[in-house]
Amino acid sequence: MKEKFLFLGLYLKEGGSFKTSKWLEEFPNIESLQEKFKINEKELLNLAERELEKAEKLGIKILFIKEETFPEELKKIPYPPLFLYIKGHLSDFPKFAIVGSRKPSPYGREVANFFGDKLSEAGLCLVSGLARGIDTIVHKVCVERKRPTIAVLGSGLDVIYPAENRELFRKIVETGGAVLSEFPLETKPRRENFPRRNRIISGLAKAVLVIEAGERSGTLITARWAQEQGKEVFAVPGNIFSDQSKGTNFLIKEGAIPVTNPFEILQYLGLEAEKPSSEKIFQVDLSQEEKEILEILSLGPQHFDELTEKTGLSPPLLLQILTELEFKNLIKSLPGKYFQKIF
Repeated sequence: MKEKFLFLGLYLKEGGSFKTSKWLEEFPNIESLQEKFKINEKELLNLAERELEKAEKLGIKILFIKEETFPEELKKIPYPPLFLYIKGHLSDFPKFAIVGSRKPSPYGREVANFFGDKLSEAGLCLVSGLARGIDTIVHKVCVERKRPTIAVLGSGLDVIYPAENRELFRKIVETGGAVLSEFPLETKPRRENFPRRNRIISGLAKAVLVIEAGERSGTLITARWAQEQGKEVFAVPGNIFSDQSKGTNFLIKEGAIPVTNPFEILQYLGLEAEKPSSEKIFQVDLSQEEKEILEILSLGPQHFDELTEKTGLSPPLLLQILTELEFKNLIKSLPGKYFQKIF
């Protein structure tokens, strides 16, 4: 316990610096640290005690990397965090990260809702960063369905960012999930914190899915961390003319696995999921053209022009059939003339 207190005190004195992630390689115990730093034990113990008292009042646990309760996934990554501040419960479910643009298009929002719903329903605990946009959508889907999710912050857990997600923060904890950070309490959300935060998002997860990312998006940093950690990266293809798809399309060219359906991810991860049978769907009175369209849409959202080409139907007839399928609650239209099958 004294070792944890002294390491925590020194960690706080160093401002939670990123260089502390290498301390245990360089200094396997507090004695070796004492040779490097001029340590005033009383000062460090006081710093640690004050931090632990503040955390306890806020219902936050502070885990040391040498403790058994520290997440095993993070002990194995390059540059592991020395400490983790956690509020809530770290789910035992397999963890999967979903990240993306802070300013998603309507298409990106639909995709995030669709993938978030199906992947969490299949038993994955979704990890993201509580940022605006895709991250927020993913966490909200889990909270609304009362499924666990993990949010990783780029600030102290008492400095919720963005501020409008304060209620979401609370609901994540209430619904069996967790919010965590490696940053000491009262740490502001500085720009340089978020690349560090991203390695924890990918580090916790079995794999990472990127939904929309600009050419210079910080989301791409999460993908690079995942690759360095030996994790698989999935990406949703996007419109080649959309700025919000430049990052995801680039990742695919660089070797990320393109996906258009959450079941492809579940299959890759070796997880069972009951994919709705087309036979069940076809118990509804459907024409042959309607069945064909549903089969095409089972691969993921499709643009109207793509459906015209694949079915060979005239645009007026195709539009009529799509409208009938919507009335039967088997598909829904998305912004930008896209259509999606309802599972």
